[in-house]
Amino acid sequence: MISIFINKKLVFAVIIVSVLIASSMLPVIFAEQADNGTTRLIVGLRSNDLQNLLSVCRNCRTIMSIPEINVVVIEAPRLLINTLKKQNFIIYIEEDKLVKVNEEVQWNIQMIHADQVWSTYNSTYGDAAYGYYSYLHVAVVDTGIDYTHVELSGAVTYCIMSLNNGARFYKGTNLKYCKDYNGHGTHVAGIIAARLNGVGVVGVAPKVKLYAVRVLGADGSGYISDIARGIIEATNGPDGKAGTADDADVISMSLGGPGSSTLYNAIKYAYNYGVVLVAAAGNEGADYPDYPAAYSEVIAVGAIDSNGQVPDWSNRNPDLVAPGVDILSTYPGNYLAYMSGTSMACPHVSGVVALIQSLRLAAGKSKLTPSQTYNVLVYTAIDLGSPGYDLLYEYGLVDALEAVQYALTI
Repeated sequence: MISIFINKKLVFAVIIVSVLIASSMLPVIFAEQADNGTTRLIVGLRSNDLQNLLSVCRNCRTIMSIPEINVVVIEAPRLLINTLKKQNFIIYIEEDKLVKVNEEVQWNIQMIHADQVWSTYNSTYGDAAYGYYSYLHVAVVDTGIDYTHVELSGAVTYCIMSLNNGARFYKGTNLKYCKDYNGHGTHVAGIIAARLNGVGVVGVAPKVKLYAVRVLGADGSGYISDIARGIIEATNGPDGKAGTADDADVISMSLGGPGSSTLYNAIKYAYNYGVVLVAAAGNEGADYPDYPAAYSEVIAVGAIDSNGQVPDWSNRNPDLVAPGVDILSTYPGNYLAYMSGTSMACPHVSGVVALIQSLRLAAGKSKLTPSQTYNVLVYTAIDLGSPGYDLLYEYGLVDALEAVQYALTI
């Protein structure tokens, strides 16, 4: 069996956030301080004796009390904190802190300036600034997508399933055939298209429409023949005819393995019909990307962390780099999860391509060809590492805002 994997090779530690999205989760704690040199303190008393506390802290103001646990919240001068800690009727003092839900726009989205595309172009082009256009689609070739996830509500419009050398095959709008039993595909889909809905996280193109192309099983592996068929079916679109409006415009492939004539023929088929192909470079720390990223028709994406450093496991000689370390995104069952790998870097670029194409269409222009898209992305990339082209970063970090701005001028 010749298969392509996403599990051990292309995804590293998965940390599931153990709170459901639907419950306004992911708290982040921030210190809250009062004005005029004071701070808000929670005081645990040996008995609920507010009078003793106020006799020591005459300049304190009582905010609230929780008598059931002998707690009083006060606003006190910071200079008195050490004095209060010495009182024998006080068990503990801790700063009262403000808890907020986590920011929806995560660091990775900000790093590639996707959020700046939204704010710059939404007043002129509306939903196109978020990746929406009536006949624009990104195909996620992976383990499937949890289309019921609150952050992906309405994002998935079409399903293609090809598993076990096509022994299990489906294409149509019954999305249950593309349910994700692994988690990888859902995580990738969220990086591209998680909705801007005030909870959880948001993707690069939060209004783009997705085709779920399920060609990898629950174990994260699949046959080359199934992947090739998935690419071709995505290119043909729901009407079964390549070169029409319902074709996939971008095919995102966070998978990798050996080269294959069959796989390459499928890649060339999609490329020749104007589909932009994006793939993960791979996680072996090798000198060159895996396939299909290694094909010249495919944009190969390596990973960087939040400090702009390339991890030692990211394969060298990609075309571009994007965030791929500790990326928070969607996970089956209305969860969020942190995952790392070039699998996570790839969909950032796929999402940027969707923004480019949707905004060009909204501006009355034609979509860029795959070669034009590549040229725009590498021309506008943020140079990292050694000045100019280098083996770690190649042309640099994908920059959504610069890429869109340049694409609208050509």
